[in-house]
Amino acid sequence: MSTLLPRPNTPIVAQPVRDMRDTTPRRLIVTANVVIFAIRDWSLWVLLREGPWGSPMRLVLGNEAVSDAVERTMDALLLWPTQSTLLQLKAGWQEQQIHVWGSAEQGAAVSLIHSILLRANRDELRANLRKNPVPSLRVEWVAVADIASGQRALDAEMLPIVQGALHALRSQVQREPEIVLRYLADMGSMGNAKNEDEWWKREPDITFGKETRPLGMLKEPLVGDGSLTLAEATLLYRAFFPPDEQIDLSNLRRRLLATNKLEPLDQERPVRGREMDWRRVSRAYHYVE
Repeated sequence: MSTLLPRPNTPIVAQPVRDMRDTTPRRLIVTANVVIFAIRDWSLWVLLREGPWGSPMRLVLGNEAVSDAVERTMDALLLWPTQSTLLQLKAGWQEQQIHVWGSAEQGAAVSLIHSILLRANRDELRANLRKNPVPSLRVEWVAVADIASGQRALDAEMLPIVQGALHALRSQVQREPEIVLRYLADMGSMGNAKNEDEWWKREPDITFGKETRPLGMLKEPLVGDGSLTLAEATLLYRAFFPPDEQIDLSNLRRRLLATNKLEPLDQERPVRGREMDWRRVSRAYHYVE
């Protein structure tokens, strides 16, 4: 039988104080991927980071809830009033390779993927966000059609996340087409995706002497009056899906009217964003909450 030998009396060397991120166990490292969609020019757009980082993301440490991380990401990216309603979908959990910024910690982590459909006309970025010193928050709007056609290539690790969020969003809209009515009732005007003079891309006004303009100078988009047309509802519903996907429009109109949330108005009006097309005039309805 072997005997235990006495251990040498070696002193314990003091370890330097490390950042909290270095001491966080790997099992507590979670990335909250926030995939943000918006409707612009009656087509679906997604907010992506510039560069190979994928969608907007925030690291969740042991002392922060995932929901708090998602909210902080939204606050950093968007002018998003507290009274704004939204559709938030949890697309599931997924393992992903990450590197903790400013730390030697790296390896596999678990990502909670959220897809968020913003309230109508609430898709504005914060002032001059492109000049933000944090590279991970330099973002831009990208047409989902460009991603599907391969015109815009995504990082291999982030493509499944965006695809999963897109699938969850489309499935929810198919199950609950009333989402379309709520969105239109709140929409004041249709956002233009091709406007080269959008305010977040402008150079800052030199009279302020700062790189970003005060947020108080930026006005919130006008809220809709609750009225909409079935032509608009059709355009919006189709915007969520690929152009080549077959959609039974007659059945869609019946489903929308069957919600009993539409009161017919004694007026017709052009489709928002298509005002110059005289043929796109449709009967107006009022959406009842």
